[in-house]
Amino acid sequence: MHEDTSIPDELPPSPIWRFTKLLLVSGVLSIILLWVILPPRATVGGLEVGSPAPHIYAMEWVNDPPPKPNELKGKIIVVNAWATWCHNCIREMPELVELEEKYRDRDVQFIGLTNESVQSQEEIERVLGKFGVTWPNGISAVEPLYNFKAELIPAVWVIGPDGKVVWNYDSPGTLDDAIEDALAMVGE
Repeated sequence: MHEDTSIPDELPPSPIWRFTKLLLVSGVLSIILLWVILPPRATVGGLEVGSPAPHIYAMEWVNDPPPKPNELKGKIIVVNAWATWCHNCIREMPELVELEEKYRDRDVQFIGLTNESVQSQEEIERVLGKFGVTWPNGISAVEPLYNFKAELIPAVWVIGPDGKVVWNYDSPGTLDDAIEDALAMVGE
């Protein structure tokens, strides 16, 4: 008698392959489950459009303190939340400088806020100087940034003449468009 020693066309799945498939299926199901039960991620924009803008203040200021609240009434305010360690914040500075120069004479006030401590003031001044930022920048502005719901940076808000947010990073259009739209609200 002769025994068949040929290799079958299909081998039964090995225990390792079964275990790998089980892990893959479990992983995919876990991701789907987490996606369903976890709350949605924070929005980039922070404080929603239509919300009253919070009071803007800080422990220290670079480039002079901001205008007093009564001096800002009826003006457009662009608030920028940033930090020296934030690469995207640094990357957008040239555009902000360009926009501030464009709107400087049109009742638009730029104000920067960082939650970095007063001990970082030298580095903050260095970064602002490097990019030619001349508008007021508040240091250690933890509470105002919390009130602006700045969970992620960079973040920018445009505050209209009525003191309400008219644009944030979740809004359609560009920052430049938002400033133009806000100026149209005051008839400029």
